[in-house]
Amino acid sequence: MLMNTGRKPQATGFRLVACGLWLATCVASAQDSLNVAKIYQWDDSDLPGSFLYDNTYSAVWGYARDGREYGIIGSTMGTHIIDVTPDDITGEVAFIPGNDQGGDIVHREYKTYLDRLYAVTDEGQGTLQIIDLRHLPDSAPVLYDSDALFSRAHTLWIDTVNARLYTHYGSSDFAIWSLADPDAPALLLKPQFSIPWWDEQVGGVHDAYTVNNICYTHDVDAMHIIDFTDVEAPVMLGSLTEYPQAGYNHSGWRHDNGQLYVMADETHGTDLKLLDVSDPTDISFIDTIGTDRGPGSIPHNPCFLGDQLHVSWYEDGYWLWSVADPHNAQLLGWYDMHPEPYSFSYKGAWGVYPYLPSGHVLISEMQHGLFVLDISQALSLGAGMVTGQERLRVRSGNSHIIVDLPKGARITSIADALGRQVPVDIRGTTNGGTIVDTRNFAPGIFTITATDSDRRWSTTFLNILE
Repeated sequence: MLMNTGRKPQATGFRLVACGLWLATCVASAQDSLNVAKIYQWDDSDLPGSFLYDNTYSAVWGYARDGREYGIIGSTMGTHIIDVTPDDITGEVAFIPGNDQGGDIVHREYKTYLDRLYAVTDEGQGTLQIIDLRHLPDSAPVLYDSDALFSRAHTLWIDTVNARLYTHYGSSDFAIWSLADPDAPALLLKPQFSIPWWDEQVGGVHDAYTVNNICYTHDVDAMHIIDFTDVEAPVMLGSLTEYPQAGYNHSGWRHDNGQLYVMADETHGTDLKLLDVSDPTDISFIDTIGTDRGPGSIPHNPCFLGDQLHVSWYEDGYWLWSVADPHNAQLLGWYDMHPEPYSFSYKGAWGVYPYLPSGHVLISEMQHGLFVLDISQALSLGAGMVTGQERLRVRSGNSHIIVDLPKGARITSIADALGRQVPVDIRGTTNGGTIVDTRNFAPGIFTITATDSDRRWSTTFLNILE
């Protein structure tokens, strides 16, 4: 969820590899789903919405034990644990009240570690709660509930390999805590107080993804990669401050291959970014992925499961891609659970959790509760869809671009970052691509659009003067 800071880091590390936006060719508004089915929905109409966004619900997480599966969802009142075991769904089995409740509460966030649920909020008189999940479905006793360490956090992450809890924004800003005793976190680092370069280069961290002490921070206008192996002397490995469709740098997730990274900017009308982070000193941009739902569209939280890219996309709902070829991501399915018109605010799908043993996907919808989705059809059709889809691609050249068009399509417009149309000067074809002269284009990001009789494609490219 959006927050504001005034920091402008200076470090950069940007290299253009490819720049493109793949858009679904079907008419999205005519359907509420593609290859994804709803199994179950939990919603308590007696719970109040927040004053700020009228959202009753916030984050989602999942947990499995003893053959049963659970969805965990936050509300303005606290934490709800829902039994979503396939073929034996029993609904809510536990409720843990928040220390503060009601319309002031917008955010609750969760992670699990050693059969414990760590819960935070970013509003009101909050606390860190540690909840014991080992007794589900009978009970979920609270092991720790205190503001002694911090009262609020915007998001959190647990590096399970190193037993470290990371908290972001909130009353302690960015902090790292030891979970050597999982019921009694102990402070390891608050870098804003001890690391000289932190405030200038990083500042406030909205969210972060950490694996084996390597932390990928999202701090509003940049993404940084920082090595916290030695918490007393962290090392800045790399930064990304310039990239296509840059907005409010919000969240991200690293692929298990250690190379591919997905990043979301929480800005209306922007798309996901795919990055190559195999060399942190030279982070390279690969591609963008969008839903083609219009200027009110905002991605919120993406995550990988193998080559599956799962995304909670606010008012567009849940979206699923295959990124087996990250230069040519393929849409496998979606489910739109927000029937209301675009609000140009923050409503719809907040979080996504695709890691249950059943393969079912959990979505927290801010106004409509917990959704359990079946994506088996999307996955079974994936191979066929990959071979059957077409896309618009741009290859850079010296004072020109080469545009690879889908069969039967033609270039209909090119616009700069402000939406101003520029002349399309086609100079011929080469190797199956259309050559477009860019000598009169200013440096910057441009959007090129192509159409055929009933479909439309768009992609972005970065023009750099030689």
